Amino acid sequence: MMFVNNDYRDPIACQLIVNAFALCQAEETEMPVFICIGSDRHLLDCFGPLTGTMLQESIPSLNVYGTLDRPLNARNLIKEMLIIKKRHAGQKFIAIDAAVGEESEIGRIQFKAGAILPGRAVARSLPAVGDFSLTAIVEKRGHAQTSGQESTQGFAHVYHMARLVQKAVTSWYCLHQ
Repeated sequence: MMFVNNDYRDPIACQLIVNAFALCQAEETEMPVFICIGSDRHLLDCFGPLTGTMLQESIPSLNVYGTLDRPLNARNLIKEMLIIKKRHAGQKFIAIDAAVGEESEIGRIQFKAGAILPGRAVARSLPAVGDFSLTAIVEKRGHAQTSGQESTQGFAHVYHMARLVQKAVTSWYCLHQ
């Protein structure tokens, strides 16, 4: 079930994300755990760790894994998820990651029920992560794989999408407390 599928520049995007978090957490008594996936080595793939860093800075009590200083990526995701699942048994997990899509989809934030399959865009086989998934479409499908280069889209939209998610989670958190 897709809760949000909007361009980050849409004036109502932040409120839609806040509403989606409220809906997903309506019956929950514990805060969710945020699993922010990506690399600090590639600008477009840093959406997850950048968002994780912003969340950690704005809400220190929130359980956030995957930051610019300690990213969750293909090298450590399986091992770290075993630890995280054991530490937070019974809690809901919200996976946050960058994604690829059609050129017209770049800049879209998507939030849905169900896990994310990290690494699919680069043909990596990693386990599904999360009860819910929030993705930011940052690049055209096939571009990095065929050209060996990052998109010309630049870092600005990644930053603004991460900031939008941070603002939405902070707003939702303040309402939930």
